Amino acid sequence: MALSKLRSVGILVICSLLVTSLSRDVRENDEHRSDCVYKGPCKSNQDCKSQCGPPNFPPTTIGLCQASPRGHGNICCCSKD
Repeated sequence: MALSKLRSVGILVICSLLVTSLSRDVRENDEHRSDCVYKGPCKSNQDCKSQCGPPNFPPTTIGLCQASPRGHGNICCCSKD
Protein backbone atom coordinates (compact mmCIF):
# COMPACT_ATOMS: atom_id res chain seq x y z
CA MET A 1 0.00 0.00 0.00
CA ALA A 2 2.87 2.38 0.78
CA LEU A 3 4.26 1.90 -2.70
CA SER A 4 1.01 3.04 -4.32
CA LYS A 5 0.95 6.18 -2.13
CA LEU A 6 4.55 6.88 -3.15
CA ARG A 7 3.61 6.44 -6.80
CA SER A 8 0.65 8.79 -6.38
CA VAL A 9 2.86 11.46 -4.84
CA GLY A 10 5.44 10.99 -7.61
CA ILE A 11 2.81 11.33 -10.32
CA LEU A 12 1.40 14.43 -8.63
CA VAL A 13 4.86 16.05 -8.48
CA ILE A 14 5.57 15.24 -12.13
CA CYS A 15 2.18 16.62 -13.23
CA SER A 16 2.68 19.85 -11.30
CA LEU A 17 6.13 20.31 -12.86
CA LEU A 18 4.68 19.77 -16.34
CA VAL A 19 1.86 22.25 -15.76
CA THR A 20 4.30 24.85 -14.44
CA SER A 21 6.61 24.36 -17.39
CA LEU A 22 3.82 24.56 -19.98
CA SER A 23 2.25 27.65 -18.43
CA ARG A 24 5.64 29.39 -18.49
CA ASP A 25 5.98 28.63 -22.23
CA VAL A 26 2.51 29.99 -22.91
CA ARG A 27 3.29 33.23 -21.07
CA GLU A 28 6.53 33.67 -23.01
CA ASN A 29 4.71 33.09 -26.30
CA ASP A 30 2.00 35.59 -25.37
CA GLU A 31 4.63 38.22 -24.65
CA HIS A 32 6.26 37.53 -28.01
CA ARG A 33 2.93 37.75 -29.84
CA SER A 34 2.10 41.13 -28.35
CA ASP A 35 4.09 42.85 -31.11
CA CYS A 36 1.81 41.37 -33.80
CA VAL A 37 -0.37 43.50 -35.99
CA TYR A 38 -3.23 41.25 -37.06
CA LYS A 39 -4.33 41.52 -40.68
CA GLY A 40 -7.01 39.49 -42.41
CA PRO A 41 -7.73 35.78 -42.62
CA CYS A 42 -5.25 33.22 -43.98
CA LYS A 43 -4.80 29.54 -44.70
CA SER A 44 -0.98 29.50 -44.88
CA ASN A 45 2.03 31.77 -44.33
CA GLN A 46 2.05 32.39 -48.09
CA ASP A 47 -1.30 34.22 -47.78
CA CYS A 48 0.30 36.68 -45.34
CA LYS A 49 3.10 37.87 -47.64
CA SER A 50 0.89 40.38 -49.44
CA GLN A 51 -1.00 41.43 -46.29
CA CYS A 52 2.19 42.07 -44.31
CA GLY A 53 4.25 43.69 -47.06
CA PRO A 54 4.68 47.17 -48.46
CA PRO A 55 3.20 49.78 -48.53
CA ASN A 56 1.64 49.21 -45.07
CA PHE A 57 4.69 47.48 -43.58
CA PRO A 58 8.47 47.62 -44.17
CA PRO A 59 9.93 44.87 -46.42
CA THR A 60 11.55 43.21 -43.38
CA THR A 61 8.14 42.44 -41.80
CA ILE A 62 7.38 38.77 -41.27
CA GLY A 63 3.87 37.48 -41.89
CA LEU A 64 2.80 34.33 -40.05
CA CYS A 65 -0.53 32.57 -40.30
CA GLN A 66 -1.63 31.88 -36.71
CA ALA A 67 -4.75 30.86 -34.88
CA SER A 68 -6.94 33.87 -34.22
CA PRO A 69 -6.68 35.17 -30.63
CA ARG A 70 -10.48 35.08 -30.54
CA GLY A 71 -10.57 31.48 -31.74
CA HIS A 72 -12.21 32.09 -35.13
CA GLY A 73 -9.99 30.48 -37.78
CA ASN A 74 -6.54 31.75 -38.73
CA ILE A 75 -5.31 35.31 -39.07
CA CYS A 76 -2.09 36.90 -40.34
CA CYS A 77 0.30 38.13 -37.68
CA CYS A 78 2.59 40.82 -39.10
CA SER A 79 5.66 41.43 -36.96
CA LYS A 80 9.22 42.65 -37.21
CA ASP A 81 11.98 40.07 -37.13
